[in-house]
Amino acid sequence: MSPEAQELLDFEVRWYPLGGGPSQQIHERFGMSDRDYFIKINDLLETEPPETLSPVAVDKMRSVVRRRLWMAK
Repeated sequence: MSPEAQELLDFEVRWYPLGGGPSQQIHERFGMSDRDYFIKINDLLETEPPETLSPVAVDKMRSVVRRRLWMAK
């Protein structure tokens, strides 16, 4: 996993229990819109889910990502 991908996932692992990372912090830290950020997180969860999380936690994170993508339309 690239360092950029790891940073994205680490950030979201901290925030998904609270509904995902705050829009302003996503933009300031990664320079991207919510939609672009959550598309990348979704792709990473499909290809390289965090090994530190249980399958149940990964499913919860996916749920947060889907909701945030829906909201970003």
